[in-house]
Amino acid sequence: MKINKTLLIKTLRNIALATIYIFGVSRIMHNGNEWFGSVDNSLTPFVVLLLFSLSAAIVGGLIFGQSIYLFLDNKKKESVIAAFYSIGWLALVTILGLVFLVIIK
Repeated sequence: MKINKTLLIKTLRNIALATIYIFGVSRIMHNGNEWFGSVDNSLTPFVVLLLFSLSAAIVGGLIFGQSIYLFLDNKKKESVIAAFYSIGWLALVTILGLVFLVIIK
């Protein structure tokens, strides 16, 4: 099977953007009490669920957007390949993150 370098680079770009977004949201979650104070009211779960839903939409679009675009463009084989590339890149970034956590422990 021949590697589609253009598709490989596009999916890497999308996973890099997803990684940056996830890191940004994790910073908000980590520093929330410091930035917003200790907020203990009924609105907090609502806002957290909104953030979760927004994050699912953004990251889902970044991870599977290229596949969906190719599928709708009737390029089904490339669509499946793009999905596997994206999942592979995401797995690699996750493994690197876990290795980093072990190293800094």
